[in-house]
Amino acid sequence: MEYLSDFLALGIIGLLGAISPGPDFIVVTQSALSHGRKAGIFTALGIAIGCLIHISYCILGIGVIVAQSVLLFNLIKYLGAAYLIYLGIKGILSARPHVHAQDIKPVGEAITASTAMKKGLLVNLLNPKVTLFILSIFTQVIDPLTPITIQALYGLEFGFIAFGWFALLSCILANPLLKKKLLSIQHYVEKLLGGFLILLGIKVAQFSQ
Repeated sequence: MEYLSDFLALGIIGLLGAISPGPDFIVVTQSALSHGRKAGIFTALGIAIGCLIHISYCILGIGVIVAQSVLLFNLIKYLGAAYLIYLGIKGILSARPHVHAQDIKPVGEAITASTAMKKGLLVNLLNPKVTLFILSIFTQVIDPLTPITIQALYGLEFGFIAFGWFALLSCILANPLLKKKLLSIQHYVEKLLGGFLILLGIKVAQFSQ
């Protein structure tokens, strides 16, 4: 019971961070709409793993080094910006998918579970804002004397919340009724999401500590 209030507070912070519009949100939306629920869920899994990696090095103290090192911070920042812009260009240049007469699912370029997971992992892992967000929580909200096992449980809580939210988002977006309504404009939605990813990439590149 001693750490219950911290778990609740961190749960709320983690949920608010997850639902905030950003690269993770757009990439999951893109995966779910373009490739279906399974791809969206595996993208969500990649994002959750990325969160756990961020939290792990913050607990170990490496996060402070990353945040204070201009070279390392900029390296992560520009790699992340380049990857977002790359995904955005792919979305804009994507060909219009074919549609079966009796099927609401577009038949386009297939995507494997590992590819979808890797996409979510890289987008999250290379986002310097996530690094600073988690670092600020673990340095300002959590008591340094909190046992490592409890801090690890905090990290797992963050990961589960991220996965749960984005997996739910994938299921909603891949709902057959919603897909049917979006099918006629899905190609344009994908291009719009690609444009947003490019803008986010530019914003990330301009981001400073």
